[in-house]
Amino acid sequence: GKTEIYIHLIEEQLKKNKQVLYLLPEIALTSQIIHRLQKHFGQQVLIYHSRFNEHERVEVWNKILDDNLNQNTSRIVIGARSSVFLPFEKLGLVIVDEEHDPSYKQTDPSPRYNGRDVGIVMAAHQGADVLLGSATPSMETYFNAITGKYALVNLKKRYAGIEMPDVVLVNVQQARQSKSMKGNFSSKLIEEIEETISKNHQVILFQNRRGYAPYKICGTCGFIPHCNQCDVTLTYHKLHHKLQCHYCGMSYPVLQTCTACGSVNWMEKNFGTEKVEEELINLFPTFNIARMDVDTVKGKHSHDEMIRNFEQRHMDILVGTQMVVKGLDFEHVALVGILDADGLLAFTDFRVNERAFQLMEQVSGRAGRRGEKGSVVIQTSKPGHPIIMD
Repeated sequence: GKTEIYIHLIEEQLKKNKQVLYLLPEIALTSQIIHRLQKHFGQQVLIYHSRFNEHERVEVWNKILDDNLNQNTSRIVIGARSSVFLPFEKLGLVIVDEEHDPSYKQTDPSPRYNGRDVGIVMAAHQGADVLLGSATPSMETYFNAITGKYALVNLKKRYAGIEMPDVVLVNVQQARQSKSMKGNFSSKLIEEIEETISKNHQVILFQNRRGYAPYKICGTCGFIPHCNQCDVTLTYHKLHHKLQCHYCGMSYPVLQTCTACGSVNWMEKNFGTEKVEEELINLFPTFNIARMDVDTVKGKHSHDEMIRNFEQRHMDILVGTQMVVKGLDFEHVALVGILDADGLLAFTDFRVNERAFQLMEQVSGRAGRRGEKGSVVIQTSKPGHPIIMD
């Protein structure tokens, strides 16, 4: 629904020969929006992000400089946060899509800035309009809207009047006590997956941790392997049989014996997308299953290829991290499963409840976007948590 409004507003600015900056949190994750705008506006669309080499970036820079001099041409730049530093001189509109996303904030390397906030300041300097779009706005933006600093526009219906999906909570603590869990899947979620696939629909499963197990712990003394440089726990990756630091990227060999007590009694705690994929293959050997995370989407075009394959129905189930949450619009997805809501509520971040709500709400919105009503299954041991209850 938001994209239709964006297109209409962009057309108005182009008629005035004004430039438009369309900011996205992660350009590699939003290929569908890029294709949609390119189909509508053609060669007027420029793309700018960190995966481009220096020559490609210089080409975009020079095209904007040419637009500044030529009164009869204007361009739309679709970009990640760094595109706010392009040399716009006749900017008419800044669109910040998914304005709540923490990816707009750059903390390392310098300069340290928030692309959303820089876009607002830049628009003020050039007298341009700003549109902040989100189904789950950040607390500060929503406060600015309800107090009158920003104008507030509510879209109270989904595109084409489609109903919001039904949400089902599964108490995994009770499910484990009644022995109705198979690995990390409740019987309810397994039943919903089978029913969805039998109706020729597709499934998205969300687990916000990559790798096989977030950490390994010695069952004898409780020792947990940490990164030598960052002092954070190492994630076990079964496919490559290594321990990896997800902070600095360093890899370590898997410990066979505990360096603290010499025991070989290792236990894997929690689970990541790699383990989810393995369990799915065992549970549903006849289904086509794919995993989307940083480990499987490395090439410049690999993300686009996976999205295209899922759109073309070559996959039945797509399991992934935040990559499956942002900006995706699939016609045949009828079921979304959130495998570990507790993990989202356990991060050491003062915004943890806000972020957890945003992620769960965003991924729930992938279900039932066309045709019949979708379903969402949330697995949690805290069904009474205010974020989940609301």
